[in-house]
Amino acid sequence: MIIKELNKLKKENNFEEFYKKISKDIIGLKKFAASKLKLAEKEGLMDKGFYDANGILDEVFMEIFKNYSNETDEKQLRQAFFLKTIQKINHKIEKENQFADDINIDSILKEELNLLKEDYSIEADGDYVFNEDLDDISYKQNSFNPVHFILDQPMELELTGKLDLRNTSTSDKRRVLFGGAFYTLPPISKTIIELYVFGDQEIVEIAKTLSIDEKSVTEVIDSVKQRLEKL
Repeated sequence: MIIKELNKLKKENNFEEFYKKISKDIIGLKKFAASKLKLAEKEGLMDKGFYDANGILDEVFMEIFKNYSNETDEKQLRQAFFLKTIQKINHKIEKENQFADDINIDSILKEELNLLKEDYSIEADGDYVFNEDLDDISYKQNSFNPVHFILDQPMELELTGKLDLRNTSTSDKRRVLFGGAFYTLPPISKTIIELYVFGDQEIVEIAKTLSIDEKSVTEVIDSVKQRLEKL
């Protein structure tokens, strides 16, 4: 059992072997970190190529190793790695408070779900116009102003495939609209989608990783799918 081996490596203070062992068992973590970094770069939230997934995960593994407890089970460990990776990348893009302990994620998510359900229109130039004023949402990104943002095609294909979207047109206009719709997702909702699509996590895993209820995770996924299907 992996936990017994990790307990032994921790007792021996053998970080190198601890790292190797975990790397083989936490499936999808590196892919998730690489995808989240790439999206942050595309959105202009961090300099391109300044950080890499391996460097981020080195920091994550070291922090997990330092605080590792032999009372941790495998599911808790997997959740801890994904959550720590989210926090680490958010810190790198100067969003330290997004998942701070004193923030009530459940209450924030309720506001985000309301935002996802708001109607919007698309102007001739491809910009999104929401029917409600969003300026009072204090936790959101500095701006939800739409941009002409096109996802890398492999990412786009993963999103459309995992969310089972019917509209898979590859026209330039549709790709701009799709990228813009994804870019303007509220931050926690976007993290849920990233975990679901790029982290290959199931709804129950996402709920435990972010300490929210499964119903909220399902509502976010369904709402995002409906929003993207309107394009």
